[in-house]
Amino acid sequence: MSLDVSYHQPKHFILGLNNLLRSLLFFVELSNKNSPDWLKIAVNSFLQAQPDEYQILRYLRNVSAHQKLVFPDESLVSGLYRIKSTRNYTLKLGFGDHDKPGKYAWDLALKDTSEIFHDMLAFASITFMDLEHSSIGECLGITRRWFFKVNFKTDQKRYNEIVDVYQLVSAFSARLLDHVCKAYAAHLGVHYEHTFEVQLEDHNFINTLLEIDLFPGLFSDWWEDEYGPLNYGIRSKITESRRHESNDEFHKWVYENLTPDIAAYRAQLDRFASLDAKAIFEKDNIAEFASFVLTNHWHYKSVFGGGLRESGVSASDVMQLQRAGNIFVEEYRKEKLCTIASTKQRLNDQIHEMLKKIDDEQSARAEI
Repeated sequence: MSLDVSYHQPKHFILGLNNLLRSLLFFVELSNKNSPDWLKIAVNSFLQAQPDEYQILRYLRNVSAHQKLVFPDESLVSGLYRIKSTRNYTLKLGFGDHDKPGKYAWDLALKDTSEIFHDMLAFASITFMDLEHSSIGECLGITRRWFFKVNFKTDQKRYNEIVDVYQLVSAFSARLLDHVCKAYAAHLGVHYEHTFEVQLEDHNFINTLLEIDLFPGLFSDWWEDEYGPLNYGIRSKITESRRHESNDEFHKWVYENLTPDIAAYRAQLDRFASLDAKAIFEKDNIAEFASFVLTNHWHYKSVFGGGLRESGVSASDVMQLQRAGNIFVEEYRKEKLCTIASTKQRLNDQIHEMLKKIDDEQSARAEI
């Protein structure tokens, strides 16, 4: 996924590629040494089924670890694309060789694809497109591929070829992950159907950057519908930006709606202890749960002054409450009934402990 996000940013992509090569081969080698039998068998059977891919990746890892970074060459194809789906495009008219590295000016080698976009597409724009892009589903774009020349031999075979390093390492990693997950499911005797491997066409939402990715607002006007970017890397950045904005808005809302007094603080504790796990995640409850339980330190400081005032509830209690709440949320997302029940009980125990301290303190004050 990291490679997919950084695919059109050469400097980040090259570092990510080298890190993945080292991590992947480290996992393979460790699995053959200090691992359970089911994992050793699964990894060995996987390697035997595709020996060439393994040997090439092993060679690339050795280059990266002992000589220098694997620094792939690239091919750049630009022209007019037909969008067949959100993941798959067809190149209708264009320039460049899609199947081998090209020779380009030195200043293009490490530039992000978005930075060379207009320079490479100037002729295609004048020649292939009307200014308003009136053909719905068609726009200009650039496909980038990353190649490396391997030349080595093993006891069994000589390798001398140019490989698409992204395609090789990503497909191998996904297939290995699928194989290991299925083996583990079989070892546990559980049903498992998920797959991580994705078959990509030659021009797709990872290796191709389209005009619609860079300025979707114009295409929404031109094609009279709401359009957003298709490229995986850009969509990931937008999602991360929205997550950041949402986090900011949430904390602002929390701050503006802090618990006003001890009675309200106690009532909220009691409320979330009495709700069952499913009810907490219902629309009417989840926002206040996230605010009061997962961000309790603000409510605590608002009501008790952060422990500076006299209070039976301590900062340690607040930290334990938030930790129990976060663990409960994580387990609920996994949909494992046994751990959902146990982590909710752990949260309840912490809440009841805090309720007791509040009640004991109020009783002591009433006596005085």
